[in-house]
Amino acid sequence: MEKYLLIIATLDTKGREAAYVKKCAQSRGIHPLLMDVGTLGEPLAHPDISRAEVIKAAGYNLDFIKGKDRSIAFEAVQKGGTILTRRLFEEGKLHGVFGMGGGTGTAIVTHIMRSLPFGLPKVVLSTVASRDVKEYIGTKDIVMFHSVADILGFNGFMRLILGQAAYAICGMMEKGSEMNKEKQMVAVTAYGINSVCAMNAEPLLQERGYEMIAFHANGCGGMAMEEFIAQGLLAGVIDFTTHEIADEMFGGYCKGIGQMRLETAGQFGIPLVVVPGGLDNAVFSPFYPMPDQLKGRKTHPHDIRFCVRMGSDEMKQFAQIIGEKLNRSKGPTHILIPKKGWSEADK
Repeated sequence: MEKYLLIIATLDTKGREAAYVKKCAQSRGIHPLLMDVGTLGEPLAHPDISRAEVIKAAGYNLDFIKGKDRSIAFEAVQKGGTILTRRLFEEGKLHGVFGMGGGTGTAIVTHIMRSLPFGLPKVVLSTVASRDVKEYIGTKDIVMFHSVADILGFNGFMRLILGQAAYAICGMMEKGSEMNKEKQMVAVTAYGINSVCAMNAEPLLQERGYEMIAFHANGCGGMAMEEFIAQGLLAGVIDFTTHEIADEMFGGYCKGIGQMRLETAGQFGIPLVVVPGGLDNAVFSPFYPMPDQLKGRKTHPHDIRFCVRMGSDEMKQFAQIIGEKLNRSKGPTHILIPKKGWSEADK
């Protein structure tokens, strides 16, 4: 079966580099397609999907975009690129996506990649890969390659890095591995302060014919689990670790959950067990400092991070939030309250 690799780049600035990646893919017997998401100068490589097609898919035309603010063009190529990429996937003509860029290019290609399902190879060669990339990756399985040098100037070092990144995604596509679905999966959430609880659940689930998949309740992990539920990948959920709610309220280390946290399982009607694991604490670090209103509270050291005890007023707010979400559940839903502590900090 012929396999297609979509290469996304601003061809007015990264055309030579994109053409080189295309050549690498062809050398491995993979069919590459170049998508141009540039909007300024003339493309330096011939695209298979032109910028005009990308912008048209977003409901605009190229002449209109050229006379507008840069943010309009940015929005148009993100939207149009996503629509066309999803179309390729639905037609069976997409088996991997490769992107490259600086801050803007990385934002464009990762936005498109986040619309694709888990398991489809996604690789980005980026100048910003050495920074905090959570805004680019979100909850998806995107591999970030640090370009080290700017992707500006076609030289021996850049060809080396481009080749390594290109052959990496080709290898992912050649392997063609798929998720084994012989056994249904049950998700659990875990964090360092109560991970033993989740570990003890695995043999019990295995005895009943299920596989356990654990999500690190660090803000991103909880939302990744919600996406797994929405994609129909889970048979049930044991949400052991709900402390992300506390971190969201106080700007802690594990903030970043969206509105759908604790809602998707109920919406899809799959069995759900919820435990207030770690909800007696919010987590902070030197990079996510404790707000003044919590100073003077009891703390529990973890590593460079530390837990800060929540009070009764906060606990009532958490209970209200969780109760409202779970009351909308369409499937079997249970809440279990531990009697001997909610986390390691209770010992």
